[in-house]
Amino acid sequence: MIKVFVSGASGNVGRAIVRGIPQRKNFSLVGGWCLEAGRDLGELAGIEKIGVAASLDLEEALRELRPDAVIDFSSAPLMEESLSLYLRLGLNAVIGTTGLAEDELSRHKAEVEAKGLRWAVIPNYCLGMALVADFVKKARKYYPFVTITDRHTNEMANAPSGTAALLASELSGEAPEVKSREIYRGALGANIGGVPVFSERLPMPGPYSEHVIKLARRDEVLTVTLQDYTSDVYLDGIFMAAERLPSLPRGAFIRSLGELTEL
Repeated sequence: MIKVFVSGASGNVGRAIVRGIPQRKNFSLVGGWCLEAGRDLGELAGIEKIGVAASLDLEEALRELRPDAVIDFSSAPLMEESLSLYLRLGLNAVIGTTGLAEDELSRHKAEVEAKGLRWAVIPNYCLGMALVADFVKKARKYYPFVTITDRHTNEMANAPSGTAALLASELSGEAPEVKSREIYRGALGANIGGVPVFSERLPMPGPYSEHVIKLARRDEVLTVTLQDYTSDVYLDGIFMAAERLPSLPRGAFIRSLGELTEL
């Protein structure tokens, strides 16, 4: 039985995780942390009470409960502090909160390796995105032009999304010349490894997200679009990562679901 602690338990994904744990025989929920301290996590998730209350102090709760894995879908402003805490306490983690740049994450990766921990730090746990990422990386060598657009609700914490930023870094390469001159800064998108990335933030219903990858060559444009309508689409990937953590080599720092399926 894998003992799980959920950080960000009252968010869209956090609530979905709490609802999903009872449906998986290999997992047990030992605790969670969110602003609604003292409230029953099941009640917060919209199901019956489960007898596990949200904790007020994250560090105190983790020291007391010693979970097998922390699943973190909290908020970007807390990410740096939370990751440092998991390192200090020697905890394995499945992290979906985004907001740190790759160079910032590299510091944590070095510490995970040094301490022999096992972390999955994946910006998108949707199985569909894992398949899309695999395809576009294979197709990239045939298409010199690439653009990425991410669309989220206006409540989205960061822009671009962690998914869009990671895709851009993985699809980076020498970009063909674009002769257009920007009249307004950013009109051609944020440049991430030579890949233009655009973000749209509109009052879309619920936790809607959309990622559009366009690959182009002369006289041809290939468009791949993935739309997600609820946070439930992430659960299979999240629980797969949590289940695989104990079997990963010590020091593992996983950045995509594709890495887990290839192990």
